[in-house]
Amino acid sequence: MRGGLLLAVAGMLWAQTPPDPTLVLAQARDRIVANHPRLPNYTCTQTVNRSYLRRAKQPVIPPTCTQSKSERNSHEYGLDLYLMDRLRLDVKVSRGVEIGSWAGARQFDEKSIFDLVGRGPFGTGALGSFLSDIFDNQGTAFAYNGTVPADGGKLYQYGYEVPLGASHYLVKAGTDWQAIAYEGEVGIDPDSFDLKHLVVRADHLPQETEACEVTTDVDYAMVRLSRGDFLLPQKSRLQIVTTSTQEDDITTTYASCREYQSQSTISFGDDPAAGTSAKTATATGANLPAGAPILLALAEPIDTGVAAAGDVIVEKVRKAVQAKVSKDVLIPAGATVRGRIVKMQHWLLPPGRFDVAIRLESWEVSGVSAPLYAEPDRSGLDGDVAARLRGVPISLPPAGTSQQVRSYIIQTDRERYIFPRGFESKWITMTPPAEP
Repeated sequence: MRGGLLLAVAGMLWAQTPPDPTLVLAQARDRIVANHPRLPNYTCTQTVNRSYLRRAKQPVIPPTCTQSKSERNSHEYGLDLYLMDRLRLDVKVSRGVEIGSWAGARQFDEKSIFDLVGRGPFGTGALGSFLSDIFDNQGTAFAYNGTVPADGGKLYQYGYEVPLGASHYLVKAGTDWQAIAYEGEVGIDPDSFDLKHLVVRADHLPQETEACEVTTDVDYAMVRLSRGDFLLPQKSRLQIVTTSTQEDDITTTYASCREYQSQSTISFGDDPAAGTSAKTATATGANLPAGAPILLALAEPIDTGVAAAGDVIVEKVRKAVQAKVSKDVLIPAGATVRGRIVKMQHWLLPPGRFDVAIRLESWEVSGVSAPLYAEPDRSGLDGDVAARLRGVPISLPPAGTSQQVRSYIIQTDRERYIFPRGFESKWITMTPPAEP
């Protein structure tokens, strides 16, 4: 009887023995390395919220990066949030390469996602390249740091270092990309061997980056795609401390991750009407004469509290667009016009304001869509109006889109502003831009 009791107790004690940290790390690494080649081409929708902060009291002499890090760690200064903006993107990941488009675009452009985002802090890597560079890299050195609490349980935490000679982490330094060494921590579930948390930290950056420290913090989970369960990010945070004492805080959430099918298309509205082809619609849009006025009204409100650059907006044509001479109807009243927000900024320090920029993209009737090239109607800017605009802040649209973009500045101290349903805007058709 006692022997049986002793065996039972011994069995319980053996079952509760913590897993060996080395075996846990090895199991997690093997799973990540094995699954990476199996990961299909996939897309995720990213919502990127960027916050820009600066010291409440600017120092007379900018501190060195070493001084800035020491002062930051000791909380010797406060920060003021002075600007926020928001982006919404679809990102396709293929063999570790990230290609972006605005959310809901019909297709992905084969260009760098940084070209799409333009100016402003932005980072990639959370969708896969960090994992392969850390775990499938003989140059990475690991050390066990102990356990950390997480969601009612615990994770095994490991520190790691990737030296410059083994690193594929690139930063934009001037006009060039340069590799940098980095370090950080990973948190692994000792029961499932799943990676749950990743921190990537770099503080030896090229002088041209004007950055002292860059930290990326990512939460991971297993996500079901068509071919099985794969490790994908849920949320990431990128923090940048600059040499000018400014700090950037970029939070990205990932949603609607799915396998990407190259033959798939994205449709806006109903199916094309019988007997009408997309080719015909495209030709119709391209042949719209320049100089025709278009009066539009928002079909749905734009709420700056949730809207992002990249979001599609829907408007309705208030009056039929007619040819100047023949008076033929080019676009009927009631036709749907789709545009896109290309800038959504909120300036917080007085005077507070929202900077919003919109570009038109297409019009459609009965499900048949055609491109629309138009610029804001500025014919109302006579001498008196121009005089009243003196001293008023100017909202510049993103570079390269100025002619086709309408910009709005809304001065308010409120946390959000809503462009109401029915909000009108006037545009003028223009000649399609020349192909690059």
